[in-house]
Amino acid sequence: MFDQIFERLIMRGITSSNTALICVDCQYGFTEEMPDELPVKGTDEKWRKDLNNMAKEFKDSTFLVIASKDDHPKDHKSFSEWPVHCVQETKGNELFISNYDKVFKKGTTKDTDSHSAFYEDFESKQENGLDEELQNNNIKNLVIVGLAAEVCVLETVKTAIDKGYKIYLIDKFIKSINGKDNSEIFSDLKVHII
Repeated sequence: MFDQIFERLIMRGITSSNTALICVDCQYGFTEEMPDELPVKGTDEKWRKDLNNMAKEFKDSTFLVIASKDDHPKDHKSFSEWPVHCVQETKGNELFISNYDKVFKKGTTKDTDSHSAFYEDFESKQENGLDEELQNNNIKNLVIVGLAAEVCVLETVKTAIDKGYKIYLIDKFIKSINGKDNSEIFSDLKVHII
């Protein structure tokens, strides 16, 4: 499976010198393991293990591998809109992937929140260092996976496009809350779905 993914990326000019893998919010709080938080269907143990193995393949192939995470205090403002999720120092906050180079957090205080992996707070456009890290590594292309497709992955993709990155989405490793296909969710955006 991973060979096919890499083959399709290489055919598009993707190399480890110009590309990073972004794992958006690969946290237990968004998986079936945590049914009281924000579980996304299809995120069982096998899916999580396969995603982690793919991240390892990228890391072993010298790609920069970045993880983003919701990192909320227990009184976070988003809990008026969403169920309590990814609270600091809980199992739901933990990443289920272990193969990454750096983690960029978002929504770390009561009054900051962002669906985009590029921001600590989206409303004020308070960046968290992700874009700077990518620029410092001469990254032009982003391969994106994670949760949930129609929320944080979508906003991360939109921000990345605005910042000039080429986007490649690995369909198998992006799941949505509402069950929509990724081709439908990202249909209006200039992305390549693999």
